[in-house]
Amino acid sequence: MRIMHIASGDKWAGAEVQVWTLCAELVRQQHEVHAVIMNPGRLAGELEKAGVKVTILDETQYSFWQLLGKLKAELRRVSPEVVHTHRQKENILGALANRLTINAKSFRTVHGAPEFAPSAKQKVQIAMDQFCGKYLQHGVISVDSELTEKLKGIYPAGKIHTIANGISTKIVCEDAASNKVEPLNKAFVHIGLVGRLEPVKRVDLFLQAAALLKQNASLNHSFVFHVFGDGSLADNLKIQAAEAGISEQVIFHGHTDSVRSWIAQMDYLMMTSDHEGLPMTALESLALGTPMIAHATGGLKPLLQQAFPEGLVYQHSAQGYYEGVLRALKQPDASAGQIGLPTAYEAANNAKQCVAVYTQPI
Repeated sequence: MRIMHIASGDKWAGAEVQVWTLCAELVRQQHEVHAVIMNPGRLAGELEKAGVKVTILDETQYSFWQLLGKLKAELRRVSPEVVHTHRQKENILGALANRLTINAKSFRTVHGAPEFAPSAKQKVQIAMDQFCGKYLQHGVISVDSELTEKLKGIYPAGKIHTIANGISTKIVCEDAASNKVEPLNKAFVHIGLVGRLEPVKRVDLFLQAAALLKQNASLNHSFVFHVFGDGSLADNLKIQAAEAGISEQVIFHGHTDSVRSWIAQMDYLMMTSDHEGLPMTALESLALGTPMIAHATGGLKPLLQQAFPEGLVYQHSAQGYYEGVLRALKQPDASAGQIGLPTAYEAANNAKQCVAVYTQPI
């Protein structure tokens, strides 16, 4: 099958990792995969290395209408059987260009719920995006059942397909092993958080829970807390750590391309977001044998119910995450390295489910 994915590629985060993982797996399953990426960068490079035929249409160089014209030309040139889009602008461009040219089967993936209250301009783009999803595309892929229920308020239920994100355990472990990072002192319990330092990720709760753990003198453990990522709250979070008296226990690593190698060294990974779809970091953590302590939201809930139910936190507060760590410390499976990724979340299954959706009658 000839498949074209259309994505932004302006950063390297969860949605981009999933686009790369899916496209690479589709190539391994002998499909002809093309990708139109709207920004040069890591996503385009990783796709090319995976055998995907990549075209870059740099959105910083062209207007919307110029991009639409170039995308129409690319669709005519490649003539894919399926067009699969990711994110709002790409959904709109891809759906319009497809309908105005080859009118192939068209799908989108919704990777998560909106993180911010939209501005007036963004509301117009959201309305256009939803129009394209309703009337110009044939299906909507949701990454978890909680998100699916929200999407049913926008799109016809029959158009929505719930397909969990997937990763290749083998590739993740090989990547972690190939990127050497400083070995950690195993006299300490190392707890990490990976994510953009933005309000929705609630790194403030992570730091508050860290302070509670430090204050508990009865624990027979010494902790080091690691924050991987960057964002607008970086300076404020460092101030929060200092005011809580935990600066010496918290390491802010900033952005790193070796994050999987660091995750592999963590004793636990914590995820304190207000809401999530199905974050790739969670899948990577379990694939690397690192148990998670995470908010029971979105796709995290069914994932951890299978892999490490003791890590689910239903009380979304510093106290809740503190108690989650205490529960995790008592679990012999976690400390013995018995945590793993459920097979349902392997990349091969994700790709096969997507192909099944692609091939359904419309």
